[in-house]
Amino acid sequence: MLVLPSTNPSLKNALADSTLLQFSIRRLQAGAVNLFNRWQSLQVSYRGHKCSIERLLALDEYTRKTSFLRVITVVAGALVPMVILVVSQESIPLNDPSAGWQLNYGFWLRVGILAGVVSVTVAVHAKYMIKSTALMPSQLILLFLCQVVSYPFVAMGIASLVGFPVPFFALSTFPVFFALLIAWSTVVFGRKTVHNMLKRSDEMRIHLRFICAQMLLPVVYPIYEVLFVAASNTHFELPVILLLPIMKVVVKYIITLSLAPMEDMLPESVILTVDFFHAVYLATCMQTSRSAVTVTIIIIVDVSQSLSMLAGLYRRSRTTLARAHRAAGISSGKASLNLLETLCLLCRNPQNFQAQMSRSVRVRSCLPHRLAPTDSTLLSMWEEAATEASRPVRSWSTSEPPTSSTSFKLESPRSPLKKLQLYFARRRTTVVHPAEPIKQRSVRPQYSEVTASRVLSRSRTQDATILRETLAMLYTMECLVLTAYLEALIPLLYGNYMLVMVHLPNAKYHTELRNVTRQNVSYTATVVFLFGLLQVASFVLYAALIRRRCGMNVQYQLAFVLETQMSVVQGKLMIWILVTLACRVVHFGTSNRIEDHDSSVLICLDFVT
Repeated sequence: MLVLPSTNPSLKNALADSTLLQFSIRRLQAGAVNLFNRWQSLQVSYRGHKCSIERLLALDEYTRKTSFLRVITVVAGALVPMVILVVSQESIPLNDPSAGWQLNYGFWLRVGILAGVVSVTVAVHAKYMIKSTALMPSQLILLFLCQVVSYPFVAMGIASLVGFPVPFFALSTFPVFFALLIAWSTVVFGRKTVHNMLKRSDEMRIHLRFICAQMLLPVVYPIYEVLFVAASNTHFELPVILLLPIMKVVVKYIITLSLAPMEDMLPESVILTVDFFHAVYLATCMQTSRSAVTVTIIIIVDVSQSLSMLAGLYRRSRTTLARAHRAAGISSGKASLNLLETLCLLCRNPQNFQAQMSRSVRVRSCLPHRLAPTDSTLLSMWEEAATEASRPVRSWSTSEPPTSSTSFKLESPRSPLKKLQLYFARRRTTVVHPAEPIKQRSVRPQYSEVTASRVLSRSRTQDATILRETLAMLYTMECLVLTAYLEALIPLLYGNYMLVMVHLPNAKYHTELRNVTRQNVSYTATVVFLFGLLQVASFVLYAALIRRRCGMNVQYQLAFVLETQMSVVQGKLMIWILVTLACRVVHFGTSNRIEDHDSSVLICLDFVT
């Protein structure tokens, strides 16, 4: 007897199981995609921030006027000042902490240099964040000298009272440092300048939030290092390794929230802070670990994160350049223009910019930029046009037509939009053609005309957001190039640092070098160098992707950030190199004993400002 498939119980169960399995797989795929998108949304590079029109024009001018030799010099020389600072500071010998605070002049010199660099960098950031704040270079030098002398002197008094080393030195003397900073700032900059800064309460509040957010890093990462050493060669090792990228994203998110209104400052402020710490402590964990499996897992986790960022940029850049060409009206014969040139052409077209005005595009940057006079004039006109476009449009009912005076006011050439159009009209050649006879058309459009109109309307709607999307993409590219730059150079710098430090007498006081000796330094440095070479390959891959998709040279964008924001960039690099390398000595903290499998490891918690 023939049994129909639909009535076979075993076949029905198999079909049900197969359907359930397919449904479960689809749910897992959807959940994985949702989780990945949420993870990407937490990234600073993909949070929807955009660079401003002013910064776009400044980048275009820098790219056109700067030679490639200068770009290479800026990129290669950005880390040189901090290397010189660390080498010169390590050439001053340290004494044993048990000798007392009187004989540790090398330590007090480190404290003074750190206080001076932090004070100047805080003042420079205030100059950028609080408008109308004018600080002269001579005032910054005087502030540096005052802090170099006064802060160690007061700290010596504290050490004479409570003993040396001072437990949790930086946390204990933190109120003293900021009290001296406020006092010397008032004396050096003047009461009027400080009073004017305090009057701008919103900007001052952002500045203070940013400083407090940055102070998390010298606390969180040393704690993580202690946790990593304690979890080495245990069942908790893998969870602790996976905690590092999560911690990086969370800290970035906190700093981004503190500086959210100033989008153009976010890439430099966040990347050069968090990614610097992350790269240094990642190299430190690799150097500390004695397991090849642990080092391999660290490399895989970090490289996977870099590849995911590149994959996100790859998806976003697939059609961006073609859409930008279409929105700017560039024909296929001129399609050789890169993304930056196309954006500038799009912005210099008054009709296109008028369509983009209500799309949350910022005109002015929070950073000062030097622009050509024509671009400065355009920015002023665009600001007026944006203000005009943001006003509510008056509508009239059919029973009350607009008066002649109102119509004349709307069509007046004094309107900002009209001035913008007339400005561009004077800059291009106008060809007058004889009038064509008007052809009569049917009032009722055909079906094909309606379909074409809908397609054209959809295309225009998509192109209306291209300026906003490409500005957001430029912001993402700036974040990624800074991240790739630091992740490529910091491991190479740290490897050379270990090779040099083991031959100096101060090495025995450095907590990050506790397991590094002259005998094993070659192997340890080789592991760090290999990791650095992988990051260099990642940087090359990123540059090739941008070159292929957008036609841009990322070295110019990197040099643009490093040169135009040189004062804050160098200040941050010097602070963090002092905190992460030169100041991780036993004189700064308290010690705890952690028993390892075969030895007792001395861990010093270095909480430095």
